[in-house]
Amino acid sequence: MKKLFLIDLLWIGLAILAGLVWSQHDQNEYASQLDHLGMSETAQEYVTTSSRSITTAISELDKTDFKGYQVQFVAKQVVYVYQRGTVASLPLDSGQWFSAGDFASSLPVTVVGRDLADKLYTGSNNQRYLQVNGQYVPVLGTVGTRKGSPLNKVIFLNASAQTTNSKLKLKQVKIYVDGASQHSKALKTAFKAKNIHRVHFSDSNASTWWHAYGQTALFSLFLLLGAGLLTMLMVVLMGPLQTAGLDLNMRARYLRGVLSSCGGHIGVSLFLGGLFANWWFYFTTRTNIWVFLVVLTIAAIFFLRYLIHRKDKASATT
Repeated sequence: MKKLFLIDLLWIGLAILAGLVWSQHDQNEYASQLDHLGMSETAQEYVTTSSRSITTAISELDKTDFKGYQVQFVAKQVVYVYQRGTVASLPLDSGQWFSAGDFASSLPVTVVGRDLADKLYTGSNNQRYLQVNGQYVPVLGTVGTRKGSPLNKVIFLNASAQTTNSKLKLKQVKIYVDGASQHSKALKTAFKAKNIHRVHFSDSNASTWWHAYGQTALFSLFLLLGAGLLTMLMVVLMGPLQTAGLDLNMRARYLRGVLSSCGGHIGVSLFLGGLFANWWFYFTTRTNIWVFLVVLTIAAIFFLRYLIHRKDKASATT
């Protein structure tokens, strides 16, 4: 099996390429998430025509014991944020995100997109302010991502049952909730919502779908084809099978041994390549790359089994 050492390196390289593909997929997905103000793919939109105020709805949410979720009341470029517990935060350029106390305070504070930094006023002690709804609101920090992202132009304001910085009614905003899908019944009541929809990150046009999913699917297919070629090369390099003169039981045992040895090379090499990819590349979640490598390993071993048995039959007929 020393001949398989080069093949082992190629398997490791294939796993690293898989890491690159899925890392790029995660980066595109994360960029899309930031364009949607940090909402994940499990976020829900609550559609309502209620004249209930935002503060009234929040006061009802305050009575619950739900944790680990965020609500965004979106009015164009101004977003009123209500948060309970720890949730994923947006990338900060400076300062900090809202604290738990901000969601129980009557004093408005803001976090702004980086493109609004030149519109800030600096007061005493270098405290920055942004004029919102006719009043100067202290700025906690700035957030930002790649150039052109909608996130860079957004004004985030804390929302609580005590804030007076917004008299907006629920029907005047879009309501997005992330991290509380299991509490949708109670949330639907609080918002007097008629319908609940999943937040869709991708538009319906083909180019957007291709950018989000198509490239990853295509490159994954190429990786599967590459795994097939490497498997065929393994079978060629292993040379002739030593099955001549063996009875059926011995023959089956020998073939299982060959399959086990070659399958071990595949599994170990892909695992080592996966470890390197996880160390080297950026992933928002590492589940995708490991699931793909497991699928790749299983597919390669099944194909290897088929090729070994076909080679054995061919040698028997000759």
